[in-house]
Amino acid sequence: MYKEGENKRLFGKLCYLHRQMCRENNQLFTEYGVTPVQMHALIFIHKSVKAGQRVCQKDVEKQINLRPSSVSTLISNLEKDGFLVRTVSDGDARSKYLELTEKGKYVCIKDKLFMDSCDSAIQNALTEEEQEVFEKLLQKIIDKITV
Repeated sequence: MYKEGENKRLFGKLCYLHRQMCRENNQLFTEYGVTPVQMHALIFIHKSVKAGQRVCQKDVEKQINLRPSSVSTLISNLEKDGFLVRTVSDGDARSKYLELTEKGKYVCIKDKLFMDSCDSAIQNALTEEEQEVFEKLLQKIIDKITV
């Protein structure tokens, strides 16, 4: 095993796992011509709308923490590529809500299926007890580093 005081490089293993899963997920993005940030925006819009919420550009800005000009370009590109549409608010013509097209919904569903397969791979590698311990340990790390 490890000698006392030896660096176990757990961070390196976490990074390796993250890179590998991102690499596979990025293939999905490339297949549909979507960047990871665009996918993040699409998923946020998809989940919000499914929860009965209307989404405008400001909501996306807050969620993905980008400047308004960057989000404006991102939304314009997604609209141009047929992933979403902007609809004008009934009460305020300046407010535009974002809605996914069938193409946008399809990509979100494909991404969810990929995430489900990643979860299955992790679950298949660990017993139920190990999964519970793993989840608790991950949360403990998250809590410690996000103070």
